[in-house]
Amino acid sequence: MEENSTRWLALREASRRILVEENLTICVPHSHIATWHRLMLNIADSMPHRLEFPSVIEGMFVIHRNQINLFDFNSEEPMNKDVLWLPYEQSELIVDLIQMCSELLLAGYPGCTGCGYQDDEDKWDEIAHRSRLKNSEE
Repeated sequence: MEENSTRWLALREASRRILVEENLTICVPHSHIATWHRLMLNIADSMPHRLEFPSVIEGMFVIHRNQINLFDFNSEEPMNKDVLWLPYEQSELIVDLIQMCSELLLAGYPGCTGCGYQDDEDKWDEIAHRSRLKNSEE
């Protein structure tokens, strides 16, 4: 995946959300449970100040906060503009998100410069992201 591509940017934003949002539940197929549990251990090691971590459970791939989906993996654009649209192959997303989360943790996220968390960086623009997705399909 090319750095700064539409997919890369979206995965980076999704990974940032996974690493900082509270009250997350991550449902993944059985074959990926151990990998996601390992990520939670890496988060604990990298962010010792954090007291609450996402719950990882077995199921169909979905990530939600307080029973509200954080991401939409469907090919059709979601109505809710607060949901990050990731219309990519789910089996690849499961692996790509682990990798991106791990890369951000290694870079020192959330305190690293250039990771998109500092006040001087632009906030995620879901409308622009969706426009890039639609334009890349044509």
